[in-house]
Amino acid sequence: MVLWIAVELALRVWSAGCRSRYQGMMGRLRFLRRLLCIIDICLVVASCVIMIIGSTQEFPQTVLSALRFFQIARMVRMDRKGGTWKLLGSVVWAHRQELVTTLYIGLLGLIFSSYLVYIVEKDEPRIDAVGPKQQFNNTGYKPKFNNFADAIWWGVVTLCTVGYGDVVPASWGGKVIASFSAILGISFFALPAGILGSGFALKVQQQQRQKHLNRRRVPAANLIQCLWRCYAADEHSISTATWKPHMIPCPSPTS
Repeated sequence: MVLWIAVELALRVWSAGCRSRYQGMMGRLRFLRRLLCIIDICLVVASCVIMIIGSTQEFPQTVLSALRFFQIARMVRMDRKGGTWKLLGSVVWAHRQELVTTLYIGLLGLIFSSYLVYIVEKDEPRIDAVGPKQQFNNTGYKPKFNNFADAIWWGVVTLCTVGYGDVVPASWGGKVIASFSAILGISFFALPAGILGSGFALKVQQQQRQKHLNRRRVPAANLIQCLWRCYAADEHSISTATWKPHMIPCPSPTS
């Protein structure tokens, strides 16, 4: 695999001279400064280092792990032209207003629900698998929600439907607030996925329509050109839009 990537990189550098901007030594260096070429060079160098010193086990393991990251970067080479990222960027840019609106409302819901749960749960004791276990400190027993950051973490886990269960409300008030927050907040957190999904579908449909249009454009242009030639070459045509008036021989100059 490393040999294949190295040979491919060498062939690409050699064939880049067919373009005027990449001719000569400076042009080749300009070509090597492209992102994909830099990734390929890092892949080849990292793979060679791993093969040379990886078997001896005399190199720090953290450095080897960092070098193996470049081997994972081979996935980036699968999309050389960046069509996937361009498609994603165009969809996000086309629906930027809807995405910003939903993210703003979802962020507000996250903050308010987390704050309400924190206010209700900050005085509740910690409950373990055996029963209520009050861990006293300077101010009394230690609550389940130690600070507002724990409440924010609970809100993110709940509204993203992950449900780790490491931090959960213990009081009935907290459970009621959590229920309403989950029902209302999840609907807004799920909206960006629907917006992006519909945007991808519309973009793919637009690309398919453009492909069909391009396929029909060339035959239509050829047909129009053929009809125009037939019309312009008609002997009985008196239209001045043809080239016939220009075919009339010029009168000879008077002596």
